[in-house]
Amino acid sequence: MKTKLQRLLTLALCLALLLCALPVRASEEGGQPARMTPAEAKAYAASLFPDVPEDQWYAEPIGYITYYFPEQIINGIRTSDGTLIFDPDRPVTRGEFLKMAVCAAEIFVHFYNYDLDKTRDRIHWAGQYYTKALQDNLLTPNLLSAEDHGEEDVNKQVVATELFPCTKEDMNAVISRYEMAVILSNLCANTLMERSVIATDAWEHIGDYTAIAEKFAAAVEQAFGKGLLVGYDDGAFHGEDSLTRAQAATVIERLLWDRDRLRPDWAEDQPEEVAEPMGSAEFRGYKSFTFWLQDHLDAWGKPDAEARLLIFGDANKTHFYSAADAAPYMEVVSVPIWVVDKWGGKQPSTVSLTVHKLVAQEIRLIFQRIYEDEERFPIYAGWNIGGARFTDTMRHSWGMAIDINALYNCECNFKWGGQTITCGYGWYPYGITSWAGRDLSAYVGSVSEENRIYSITPTGSVVRAFAEYGWGWGGSGTNVVGEGNGWSGKSYDFMHFSVLPSGG
Repeated sequence: MKTKLQRLLTLALCLALLLCALPVRASEEGGQPARMTPAEAKAYAASLFPDVPEDQWYAEPIGYITYYFPEQIINGIRTSDGTLIFDPDRPVTRGEFLKMAVCAAEIFVHFYNYDLDKTRDRIHWAGQYYTKALQDNLLTPNLLSAEDHGEEDVNKQVVATELFPCTKEDMNAVISRYEMAVILSNLCANTLMERSVIATDAWEHIGDYTAIAEKFAAAVEQAFGKGLLVGYDDGAFHGEDSLTRAQAATVIERLLWDRDRLRPDWAEDQPEEVAEPMGSAEFRGYKSFTFWLQDHLDAWGKPDAEARLLIFGDANKTHFYSAADAAPYMEVVSVPIWVVDKWGGKQPSTVSLTVHKLVAQEIRLIFQRIYEDEERFPIYAGWNIGGARFTDTMRHSWGMAIDINALYNCECNFKWGGQTITCGYGWYPYGITSWAGRDLSAYVGSVSEENRIYSITPTGSVVRAFAEYGWGWGGSGTNVVGEGNGWSGKSYDFMHFSVLPSGG
């Protein structure tokens, strides 16, 4: 996989850090641990930065971000005398905000994809974040609308009209609130897979709505409607104004913790769509669509024209390019799961994930099998499952891959003479010390004894349930170069299941 740390790992890491530092108590949300209180967050920010008093409106979000994500999203600034300050009123540049947004969504700084073009890295220090933002369609105005998407190339991929180019001058320029709104709304839709909101009466509630440039209108509506942004005291947005570090910290904190979003009463959630039953337990005489698909793959795991027409609606297409591109083919499914409460007991809960409609029914059946099995395999914090995303060309971008408990089922390789964990803390299945001739201690990483229960057991209910419907597991070894046909040059991806027999 080219990138693994999408929204699920961002939130999981937040909770993992929380568990290390605070007493854990179950909440009403299926066992999700509580975070520090607002008063604790304010006190922490004030203790870290002398220019962030506890009574300031921005102390709380700064405290949360700097405590749970130290030096990952927003860093302090050293003065000439060595004092660490936050400098809350200093304007934020485009490069700085891109770094904040991309790292908040993917903890990207430690897992940069070196397959990307490095040209922009030599232009500006934030070039890698620009490259990732461009790849994930974060820099396209009106991405959610049907208009002004730019021209299509021969591969039917939209050529985005960028907000600004990656030059030193442009990246060092102060970001506008318009540009911030575009990045945030696109990130919510395309990377975090959030449904858009209905904000048909936005013009009645945003004071300077008629002055908003048309290409920014949809982004402003979504950012307001999702509660990421609020207007000034006069009710206006003032999109041309700059963004301060305090304001940036506030919107990024709301992005990470949706409980803190200030949802207006005039914005409504999109109604749930009743999907057509494109997938079923019986697909053209097969038990599942996945089994049917395996008879339509070549030796490299690529689907034939008939399968591509079914999956992508175009026999010449090989993946979906964005959430908007994939939307007609995707379905949000709700599945039963087990979570662990504060006493170590297992409690029932549910989780929703986005998958292709063709596999939606078999995913429901797979998770029902896992849920009903006597193992009662738990999902970390109630929701650590990732489905569709559109940041590469592989199975997640088909809506036909699932990641489970990413922290405790690592992705790792041995390409440089020793194990390198590229995602997660490690892998250490509960009650098993060796498997298929492998000493599992080689994969433990920093997985604690307490958290071994979240690692997927090779012969356990999760692997068995997925295999029952034809799904492969990335931890099986069939995707290891030198031990099979190989697909990526990486060794094991224990969190990952896909419609390919290799689990790739």
